[in-house]
Amino acid sequence: MSTLSDFNMLRLEAPRDVLQITDVTRPALEAVEVVNPAAWVRALVKQQKQAEADYRQLTELCGNAVDHTDQRIQWVEQAYQELSDGTRYVYDRMSANEEVAEAWIRGKLATAANAYQTFAQNVWAAIIERTNEAAQQQIGQATQLSRINDALAFQAEANTARSEHLATFQGNVELWAREYQAKVDYLEEQLQRTQDTL
Repeated sequence: MSTLSDFNMLRLEAPRDVLQITDVTRPALEAVEVVNPAAWVRALVKQQKQAEADYRQLTELCGNAVDHTDQRIQWVEQAYQELSDGTRYVYDRMSANEEVAEAWIRGKLATAANAYQTFAQNVWAAIIERTNEAAQQQIGQATQLSRINDALAFQAEANTARSEHLATFQGNVELWAREYQAKVDYLEEQLQRTQDTL
């Protein structure tokens, strides 16, 4: 999905759909470099990249013959699509050199964070179900727990970003209200002076 080149630079790659993840003939990824990305952007990129790797592992266990009628697989693919849609939105905004909308951060970022949690839980349950060795199942369970912890950290990042944007918006509203009240007070004062001189 994306790579972290250094702390101040992020290479954000356009996400793939689940069928393209395992397709070795896929075209080169579209990419954009982001300077000084927000922490939530880094978290989103990390989750997208991890989701692609986990889905690849599941398809390898299935012998690249994933049963798309299996309910758990459908949940995995749906959650991946929601996460991918969020990443794609951010990619498209960054590619167009546009700001990510505050409304998106307040709502859709949380949706992407929840989607990753659902994805991690279901993809690793599917991997564990398809693993025959007890030791490998234990490793899968530990990995599932680790991914769910990552998802919770991502949700915390999303909530922090939402709170920061809300605080900024609230601060802007309060500043506007103070400036507006100062103008009203000034105009009332001017009107009173005019009336006093008449």
